[in-house]
Amino acid sequence: METIWKRWNVRGIVQGVGFRHFVKNVARAIGVKGYVKNEDDGSVTIVAGGNAEQLNELYRRIMEGNGWSYISDFDEKELPEQDYKDFHVEF
Repeated sequence: METIWKRWNVRGIVQGVGFRHFVKNVARAIGVKGYVKNEDDGSVTIVAGGNAEQLNELYRRIMEGNGWSYISDFDEKELPEQDYKDFHVEF
């Protein structure tokens, strides 16, 4: 299956609520590669690579949240092939 790479920038209640670790755990569980990172403006960037089904599931779970997070705005950009071997939190 083709690997699709996307960069998502999410805003809302996404810092200080365990959101990055939630995204990391979901991504690893469904086999998505990439990273999640807090940004200085209060948003969170997610770079994710997987097949369409995996990315759709990750998107669904992110929008559903971890019980403390809330997404108020979501931007998406397609990316060229990336070279990540797993999914991790970047600092």
